Amino acid sequence: MRRTLAKSLILSLLLTFGASLSTSSQAADLAPNIPLDSPIYEYVDKLSGLGYLTDLPPGAKPYTRAQAAKWLQEIEANIARDGSTPAYVQAMTAALKRELAPELAAPSSGKDANTGLALKELSLAAVYYDGDSLPQHRTQSTYQPLNINNNGYRYGQDVNGIMALRLEGRLSDRLVASISPRVSLDKDHDGEADLTSGYVKTKAGIFEIQVGKDPMWWGQGQRGTLALSSNAEAITGVKIATMEPRRLGGIFKPLGSVSSSLFIGQMEDDRGDIDKPAFVAMRKDFFPDKDFTFGLARTSIVGGEGRSLHRGDYWDFLTGKNADKASDDKWNSIAGLDWRWRVNRSSGLQLYGELYGEDQATGMGFIPTPSKVAGTVGVYLPRLTKSGDWDALLEWAHTSDWWYSHWVYTDGYTYKGDIIGDAMGHNASRYYARLGHYTADGSRLALHAERVVQDLASASPQKITAVWLTWRRDVGSAAYMEAMAGVANIANKDYSPGKDDTNYIAGLKLVKRY
Repeated sequence: MRRTLAKSLILSLLLTFGASLSTSSQAADLAPNIPLDSPIYEYVDKLSGLGYLTDLPPGAKPYTRAQAAKWLQEIEANIARDGSTPAYVQAMTAALKRELAPELAAPSSGKDANTGLALKELSLAAVYYDGDSLPQHRTQSTYQPLNINNNGYRYGQDVNGIMALRLEGRLSDRLVASISPRVSLDKDHDGEADLTSGYVKTKAGIFEIQVGKDPMWWGQGQRGTLALSSNAEAITGVKIATMEPRRLGGIFKPLGSVSSSLFIGQMEDDRGDIDKPAFVAMRKDFFPDKDFTFGLARTSIVGGEGRSLHRGDYWDFLTGKNADKASDDKWNSIAGLDWRWRVNRSSGLQLYGELYGEDQATGMGFIPTPSKVAGTVGVYLPRLTKSGDWDALLEWAHTSDWWYSHWVYTDGYTYKGDIIGDAMGHNASRYYARLGHYTADGSRLALHAERVVQDLASASPQKITAVWLTWRRDVGSAAYMEAMAGVANIANKDYSPGKDDTNYIAGLKLVKRY
């Protein structure tokens, strides 16, 4: 790591974690992260919406297995007090107990959870895809309808065969490791092998320190998040985070508790603009009330070959001050806040949103005041029926004509050809709706609809209207099956007036747990 980046990391640590160091609590358990495509996230969202989880979960993902195990214990206690529990909720909690059994058993047995690196999951998938990836303006990226937030993976034409493994374990009370290789075969790319995730993690006091790569999702958006999502391949780097929320005191006491994260990584060495820039991301999640949480975050593409930071640059970077001309500019930042509010515990109604700005900024310390803003607004209705076996989600998102583009980092806010934030990209809007139904055995069937308009300033904006179905069901006690089928109509394809096309997808996936 260059000395300039090391200094930046130290300064960022002091600013980001200062409040956390002044608090105290018992040491938390070190545990592997939960992959972002795990059903556990759906279970946590649903059970939180139904009121079985008292506090709202944080906006920073991935969660750890230790976090989820503690939430499950709280969920089970609340279910026991409730007395009457729908069958699908019982099926969800049973699935969580099976998945998190090592973490649940560790405190009572006195043994470490997941001791030793071992195969934990094997998945096999067959996906049929018919259609083209679409260009995006002002960024060196593409958009594949019906396939976003997939860690940078693109489906080839016609049949795709995919196999993925997850090996992980707790090697000691101070070291965990995880590795997730993926192999795919299709006629466009022949055979490809890649690493979706791979990291080692240790702890130092109240912090966990992770080295490697693992997809992250920062924000409350469900279909996309503005600053950091799993749309692009995960960036390799170092992440430092508090292992549990820390209770604040003094003048910060009204903010409740806080959890903090800092990430710094190395981007590509073959970009079309500036090679080898750093990617720096900072986030704080606050929990002032059981029914309200909010997060402050900032992400930046910084430096690179020919753009090294000098002594006078650090304060300007940390406070969000921008250069007046391209020749002096050495970073591209996104900063702002996101929030979630549980309006009513009986219905579970939740409102959420994100408000972020591109660059220019002072007034919020190291978190720049949003300028040239983009936003997301959503509503989650976990109880369309009394039992909650039907639910719905509605979401709207918008980026402006400044978003994800830059006069120096001309590839845009991208990594290896994909937007790091919301997949819809520059100057775009999206309407998204989801209607879900849960059956007694815990299966879920969901209908999704989406309307995306890309480059609103274009004479012929590219418009994608998509509808798809997803389904998931447990197969025995240690496996589950997922299926998806959908269609997307594209109007003004390639931003050409009157040029229309249609994309199709159908897929089946079997996941075996060990």
